[in-house]
Amino acid sequence: MAKIPALRITARRDGFRRAGIEHGASPVDHPLASLSKAQIAQLKAEPALVVVEVEIDDPDAAEPAKPAAAARGGAKTETKSEPKA
Repeated sequence: MAKIPALRITARRDGFRRAGIEHGASPVDHPLASLSKAQIAQLKAEPALVVVEVEIDDPDAAEPAKPAAAARGGAKTETKSEPKA
């Protein structure tokens, strides 16, 4: 899967707001493409936040196409039973 740059942000206290975003005590990844340059600068400059640059899986990247049989759970063969007389 493709990787994209992001900021992993954790607030030192739950419910802290900066750059128009509420931040919690648990880390949350924000793709850089979803933030403006001004927001990135505000977030990085804020001492009440722990901001780490990371790479995350691109949620918009398409998964590689799977063969039709694999998509159905594997190739299955049908067996026809003979009618009983």
